[in-house]
Amino acid sequence: MKKVRVDLGERSYTIHIGAGVFSKLPGLISSFKYTGPVVIVTDGVVKARTGKITQPVLKRLPNEVVTITVPAREKAKSISVYQDAVQKISRKTKTHRPIIVAIGGGVVGDLAGFIAATYRRGVPLIQVPTTLLAHVDSSVGGKVGIDLPEGKNLVGAFYQPKAVLMDTDFLKTLPVRQVRNGMAEVIKYGIISSRSLFELLEARMQDLVSLKSGSLEKVIAECAAIKARVVEKDEYDRKDVRIALNFGHTLGHAIETASGYSKLYNHGESIAIGMIMASEIAVKLDMFREEDLRRIKNLMKKAGLPVQAEKVSREEIVKAHRYDKKFVKGGNRFVLPRRIGKVEVIEDIPDILIRTAIRKHVN
Repeated sequence: MKKVRVDLGERSYTIHIGAGVFSKLPGLISSFKYTGPVVIVTDGVVKARTGKITQPVLKRLPNEVVTITVPAREKAKSISVYQDAVQKISRKTKTHRPIIVAIGGGVVGDLAGFIAATYRRGVPLIQVPTTLLAHVDSSVGGKVGIDLPEGKNLVGAFYQPKAVLMDTDFLKTLPVRQVRNGMAEVIKYGIISSRSLFELLEARMQDLVSLKSGSLEKVIAECAAIKARVVEKDEYDRKDVRIALNFGHTLGHAIETASGYSKLYNHGESIAIGMIMASEIAVKLDMFREEDLRRIKNLMKKAGLPVQAEKVSREEIVKAHRYDKKFVKGGNRFVLPRRIGKVEVIEDIPDILIRTAIRKHVN
């Protein structure tokens, strides 16, 4: 088992990484000296796939356990689902202050985290990611929220968990598409912060995707550590440090929005295409080498990720990207690569370059 500490003063917490770490949940809750109800927020698909892992552990909890099951799709991060979940929690926990345990992927983690941040003005939260994407990205850092029809995560908060349990046994329950989905964020960390990680991914990608590599736990821990160090420097995303984590997300989120959060493209697939489009813009600005863009594309292909989008309106992508939260005073801001292992924030990208990148990578 590996541990990564997120050092945020009173809001500090530990990330536990390895096979079987979910079994630590009862002891963890006891160590917090918490005796109130435990509210499990999960979705139906995760509940069915992971029951053999979760149920024996949950039965060991001395606390009352309340389970809230939400839809297994991005649309679960809606105001209506949030309201329904909070009302159910209120009815079931009554006068007690619950602790929220999010068991699921990024959607469940974001929604449950937002519930924890806002219900009774804040209740304790433990993140238990079950997807690779949630392991390496969304369960760490405290960004929680829900979506609006205009765009992703437009209603949210910064709310740190008490702990994160990254049990790699959960990854064995995933279809291969979900593993590839998470691998997009792993690749992102290599591009924004670690050339050595990128090179390891180039060498071991097939084994990593098939969950055969002994390097998997190491890769997850490195990604978590990279994000932890960024979050420590810029917890509330106000210093243009944390913004680096959004590489590929401006146009990636726009693809998700333009496709109606459908099954056409999941988050990782959208971000993979978004990273390629951002890199294309960087090449056109003469700040990134064409050769490195080819390496990124080749690595995406090795991971089984798309390098182009289809059946999505280019104009809808252009429209959606203008709602990006990184934009300020009406001007756009993009995270673009300078080289593999380093990115920069560039403002006021000419609209023609954005449209050219979209046109080239959206059929």
